[in-house]
Amino acid sequence: MTIRERLIDPSLALTPSERKLVRVILANYPVAGLGTVATLAERADVSDPTVVRFSTKLGYASFTAFQEALLGEVEQRLRSPLMMMEVRQSRDDDHPMRSYAEAMASSLAADGEGLSPAEFDRAIDLLIQAKGRILLLGGRFSGYLAGIMEAHLRQMRPGTLLLSGPGADLIDRLADVTARDVLVVFDYRRYQSDVVSFARQARQRGLKIVLFTDRWGSPIADEADVVLAAEVEAPSLFDTMVPALAQVEAVVTTMVERIGKPALQRIEALEQVRALHQVTMEPGEAPKAPPSADPKTRRASHDPDKA
Repeated sequence: MTIRERLIDPSLALTPSERKLVRVILANYPVAGLGTVATLAERADVSDPTVVRFSTKLGYASFTAFQEALLGEVEQRLRSPLMMMEVRQSRDDDHPMRSYAEAMASSLAADGEGLSPAEFDRAIDLLIQAKGRILLLGGRFSGYLAGIMEAHLRQMRPGTLLLSGPGADLIDRLADVTARDVLVVFDYRRYQSDVVSFARQARQRGLKIVLFTDRWGSPIADEADVVLAAEVEAPSLFDTMVPALAQVEAVVTTMVERIGKPALQRIEALEQVRALHQVTMEPGEAPKAPPSADPKTRRASHDPDKA
């Protein structure tokens, strides 16, 4: 069993501090584990003794033995022919779309390897077991991810709310939150001060927090009950949200499966309401002509003397 496999083993009972260590190591595996005890402890915001004890908990006599095992994995991987395939450069004649798609596929694969099943399951449990509302909040771009997730969750259960609007309106929301609510936050580099501030104040009011962030970790990570990190770097001037969107879809899909019949019944009820109001079009259905915007034109079209 590799160290990565040990870190994501569901049977491994972890303390909150140890979960921080796992997040940091998996976010930049295996490089994160090859520094000093002090460096790793600082990055995970834990004590030096916690790092040493964790190495022992994983079955190593010391932190040095833990690092030797990591180096052994690196050496073995570098000798593998598969490694040569992974680091091959894109051909000069590759179309930009194909190159970008390959880069995103690599990011998704890396996120999949770095995922902690236990952390993912904790996120699902918090959302399903929420006694109050599920509140969702994001930044300038990540707010779209929050909106997508809210639109899905709203179909499974009532009491789902997307927090948006001017800063003053957002602050007013704090007066209504309770310890029964769960806050889902999306915050990626460059972390937004208003999002961080809201999450911290929500935490002070007793809310559980599920954080979606990047591998460096939003400042909210210190307050969060669960942290799901995604790759954001891309061959572009802009960061990518593709891996983060995949995480959102994975969470939503898993929730539907675990909630089961109640979720399906609510979705079916919504579909009936939508069909009644013809919200969506069936394949091959012709779009209906919109009503005239001019009241005079509408009256004339219904005047029998002008038929």
